[in-house]
Amino acid sequence: MPTSKRKRSRKAASNPAVEALDQLRPGMPAKDSIKKVVDFVSPQKDEYKILKTAEMDAYDPVPKSRKKPGRKS
Repeated sequence: MPTSKRKRSRKAASNPAVEALDQLRPGMPAKDSIKKVVDFVSPQKDEYKILKTAEMDAYDPVPKSRKKPGRKS
């Protein structure tokens, strides 16, 4: 089967949960930085949406680089 040599552009995956969020509210992250939306129900039956993003704050620790397995430094 022949393969296409055309490069594919990286588009943000369209997630219906991300589309339903009110992006104009103050403090909301950029739409393209949202990686995952998790629905959460508290013990008091309150419903929340937890946003997992790629954004970091100035006070967040810098992630350590992961070494590739099989390589010695």
